[in-house]
Amino acid sequence: MISGFGGQGVVVAGAVLTQAAVLGNYYATSTYTYGPEARLGSTRSEVVISDEEVDYPKVLNPDYWIVMNQHSLNTLSPRYQFGKTIVIADESNIKYFELIEKKAKAIYRIPATDEAERLGDKLVTNMLMLGIFCGISGIISPENLKEAIRETVRPQFIEINMRAVDRGVEIAKALKG
Repeated sequence: MISGFGGQGVVVAGAVLTQAAVLGNYYATSTYTYGPEARLGSTRSEVVISDEEVDYPKVLNPDYWIVMNQHSLNTLSPRYQFGKTIVIADESNIKYFELIEKKAKAIYRIPATDEAERLGDKLVTNMLMLGIFCGISGIISPENLKEAIRETVRPQFIEINMRAVDRGVEIAKALKG
């Protein structure tokens, strides 16, 4: 599950992750939920990846949760059971983790928006987070993620998104030790 607010690329991240899973020979489906606001409204991508055909397209309890802002953490944490969930959180936009600290299997706190700004554009935070997801989960290869970006993202944004994925994978390696 990926959550944030409109303008953070949550829907694009869900589409890229779904395509990367298909490229990795998984079954995958995604659904998107967003508010009526074009920007800053709550947004969620629910991506289901499986070795078997997907029989229900919604996330019941996430194995992984990429959470990109405080509002998403506050709003969604009461809705799910997180005992088996690995949370990848953008601590550039999240300061309070109490709602999930004792619930989640693991929480990786990364100043992802700050890292993306160092790459040249905070709008690639979503791909940086997907790179971290690849490195932590091992489910999707960085190569499949990059191919999905090439197939999904506008040509003028491919190069910076590739750099964001690479940086995310580096961060994940450092986090895993």
